[in-house]
Amino acid sequence: MALPAQAPKVQVSSNGLEATMTFKIPDGKNEVPSFTAAQLLGFLNNANVTFGIDQDMLKKLADSPIYGRAVKVAEGNAQQQGTPGYYEYTFDTKFNRTPTIRPDGTADYMSIKTIETVKAGDVIAIYHPAVQGSRGMSVRGQILEPKPVRDLPPLIGRGFDRSRDNLTYTAKLDGKIEVNQGKILISPVHEISGDVGIETGNIKFNGDVIVHGGVHDGAVIDAAGNVIIHGLIEDCDIHAGKDLFLLSGVKGNEKTMIDCGGSITAQFVEYAIINCAGNITADYFFKSKISCDGMIQLNGNNASIIGGFVSAVQGIEVNDIGNSFGTITNVSVGVDLERSAEFDMLAKKIEALNSNVLKIKKGIEDFDKIGAERGINYKEDPRRMQLLRVRIRDEAIVQEETKRLAKMKEVIVAGKDASIKVYRRIYAGANIAIDDHHVTINDNHERVEITKTPEGVKLTKITGVKGTGNQ
Repeated sequence: MALPAQAPKVQVSSNGLEATMTFKIPDGKNEVPSFTAAQLLGFLNNANVTFGIDQDMLKKLADSPIYGRAVKVAEGNAQQQGTPGYYEYTFDTKFNRTPTIRPDGTADYMSIKTIETVKAGDVIAIYHPAVQGSRGMSVRGQILEPKPVRDLPPLIGRGFDRSRDNLTYTAKLDGKIEVNQGKILISPVHEISGDVGIETGNIKFNGDVIVHGGVHDGAVIDAAGNVIIHGLIEDCDIHAGKDLFLLSGVKGNEKTMIDCGGSITAQFVEYAIINCAGNITADYFFKSKISCDGMIQLNGNNASIIGGFVSAVQGIEVNDIGNSFGTITNVSVGVDLERSAEFDMLAKKIEALNSNVLKIKKGIEDFDKIGAERGINYKEDPRRMQLLRVRIRDEAIVQEETKRLAKMKEVIVAGKDASIKVYRRIYAGANIAIDDHHVTINDNHERVEITKTPEGVKLTKITGVKGTGNQ
């Protein structure tokens, strides 16, 4: 149907939920047209607007048109979006594993949160089922479907029970709770309320260990998981299969041994021997022997290395190295010749083992071939059985050593381009090594990054602010 020349313009919003009508401004030359409410309704229908029409507004516009401005004359119903199913956890899933820096510049290691524990019967998660949305209707009568929402599958993991309606999850045992790759895991924790020493004896535990006191008297802690110690570490040996948190620091006796399969966070380290497969974060090191496959970052005003031997494959960040008394301090980063030689020796060992396995396989095949030719079953022959035992043994060794070689390669690759960043001062008397390059510092230097170049060790001035990466 053709519309009159002066018919109002009907427009529908892009989402289909609103229709407007605009009357043309009279030009003063022609007679101003008038339209009844029924005619205005016809204009809407002609534009396929059939739902949510404001009949009262059409009557008002018929009586008193509004010129040159869009007036809403129809409104649809928006679809109501649903809510997907979700889990509400009643425990912390993320922790602050680095110390906060106080206003005076010192590091607050007691601010670190390492693990979350629960008691048997505690509610650990509540499931909120999906709520489907509701349909809407456009002003053109089109059904507006909400986006479908889904329920989540039940939680998986170990150490907890699920209610019959699958809505409430409760802990089955006392222990540590964590979310790991979408699974909730509750595992036993060995918790000591006081000190570890003569009274408690040594501790060996296939999980996490929490000590609320210190560790003294030559005690040994051997844990497969994380170890968290709130008090002071003195004369002791500690092995942690995962991460180690020494929240009050270490005062060793030059025999205190610490071995960690993960990363270490310590307030300070004095007179201790440390081997760490991950990173180390601490306040300062004093006359200690420290080896780290990751990176060492020392925090706070006291961030310093004084005396001892400190090495980190991936690099070191520190305020000061050495002191004004000229204390000999040995610091190295990158991959030294000893580690490279160890890698080469292991690669040759694996090659030799593989060659031997091939020879053994050939020997077993020869036994089987001769047996087939003579019609004799040699499978129980002692010589063949011995070859089979050696093959199985060597194949197992190759598998384990290959894993170790791959790990060593990862460490070596990570040490490429390692540097030492000194944000305050490196003192005369420090011995620096980067890979196989060595230098003794004869003068004090302020704010430098130490790197390796084809010509040797190079000191470059740091111009940025610590932690900003602007150097």
